[in-house]
Amino acid sequence: MGRFIRINDRIIGEGRSTYIIAEIGSNHDGDLNRAKELIRGARYAGADAVKFQSFTAEGLINPLKLNGSGKWEYNPAYQMIERLSLPAEWHPKLKEYAESLGLDFLSAPFDSQRAELLHRIGVPAFKIASGDITNEPLLKQVGAYKKPVILSTGASYLSEVERAVEILKGSGCEDIAILHCNSLYPPCVDEINLRALRTLKDTFNCPVGFSDHTHGSTIAIGAVAMGASIIEKHITLSRNLVGPDHCFAMEVEEFKGLVDEIRKLESSLGDGIKRPSRSELSERIGARRSIYAKVDIRRETIITEDMLKLVRHAYGLEPKDLPIVLGKKALRDINKDMPVEQEDVCR
Repeated sequence: MGRFIRINDRIIGEGRSTYIIAEIGSNHDGDLNRAKELIRGARYAGADAVKFQSFTAEGLINPLKLNGSGKWEYNPAYQMIERLSLPAEWHPKLKEYAESLGLDFLSAPFDSQRAELLHRIGVPAFKIASGDITNEPLLKQVGAYKKPVILSTGASYLSEVERAVEILKGSGCEDIAILHCNSLYPPCVDEINLRALRTLKDTFNCPVGFSDHTHGSTIAIGAVAMGASIIEKHITLSRNLVGPDHCFAMEVEEFKGLVDEIRKLESSLGDGIKRPSRSELSERIGARRSIYAKVDIRRETIITEDMLKLVRHAYGLEPKDLPIVLGKKALRDINKDMPVEQEDVCR
């Protein structure tokens, strides 16, 4: 693992432009044209990649579940998952369409067959969903493809993240980025724990990011300020659409606003060296103080504190130079309201 990963021609890591993923997920609602419309929306909004979810009902969820009485019954989510699954034949079509618009095509495989499908069509990287962080067979399979992996870590302990990274690396994957995440949809803001980004970065020394399920853009922007190199956020055409992920997703114009704010924030981060900006250099004179004569000071006069004042602008000696002025003899006349210079006083 290293401080940077590469996805296609993008280098991702600290100091680089934030890699912004528009999470389409299941918001295509089983409609190929809507999926393409969302890809167009992501391109308009300024995202770097679109991401889908590659699953089948059979490979993701059991058709039976326990009810409140402890009895097994039909799982109503099974039918919804069937409806929202991304058909295998759509994958190459959507990848080609995304790439034609300059976007990376990513997807999270939820079973072995879908992982193989994504590898076969040549995705540039894999996304592992938070729910599969302990799915070691899937981690081993994806790691063996030796492509970059973006690992989400919602609802995870650090030890579980360490184990997942160990499995991926042991299978041959070296390019790993780790996303902090809260796996509720949406989560409470006071349970986000953005400081976990620092923990992940310090522990794994790799690019870190944030998979954001909150409303609005505040938390995602805060994550970038705290060092996130990747932001993943759900996108929708309308939050009024029926489906599990629409209600907390960002509409296209909102997503564009998020991207614009992240880019603005990036331009403000700088290189971390504390120094005046070019535009501030004049302010070092305009906003700082110098030693000025409060009264007319005649040549040969011993300078005392009551003869001086510390005011703007900084055209003379600095306030720290008072000790070399006080108690010294004036070498020439110093007129009232004029700055005191080094040449004015006896050394």
